[in-house]
Amino acid sequence: MHKIDDDLNMSSTFIAFDFGMTKMGVAIGQNITNTASPLDPIIMRNGNPDSGHLEQILKEYNPTTIVLGKPKVTSKSSEALMKKIEIFKTSIESDFNQKVEWACEDLTTEDAKEKLKLQRQEGILSRKIMKGQTDSMAAAIFLQDWMNQR
Repeated sequence: MHKIDDDLNMSSTFIAFDFGMTKMGVAIGQNITNTASPLDPIIMRNGNPDSGHLEQILKEYNPTTIVLGKPKVTSKSSEALMKKIEIFKTSIESDFNQKVEWACEDLTTEDAKEKLKLQRQEGILSRKIMKGQTDSMAAAIFLQDWMNQR
């Protein structure tokens, strides 16, 4: 008999965060259907997430793993953002006792804008695309990529 990976036997839920200074994109995914979907973004205050909203999401979905988008560091500003993201990662791991993994988020914002634009053209989205929608769609894209690579 072969030992079967626990993840294949159990339902696992994943939450992805696309960290930004004004809004943080949020997406949820699960391994049964292997799909990721955007959720409402979290509003940031002075570069920090609304802790009540963050806690509510983590309690409601009880993720197995949290996936954080890791941007390329190409400038002083992206370096400063990466430091904020690393502090956020440490906080989630300690304050919420959560397992956190990295996912490459290169070009996901551009992909998200294109995907949302197509959804509007197809009539799936009827209103103007909001900034937070793009961030959450980007989180769904890199979460889907992360799940596909597992």
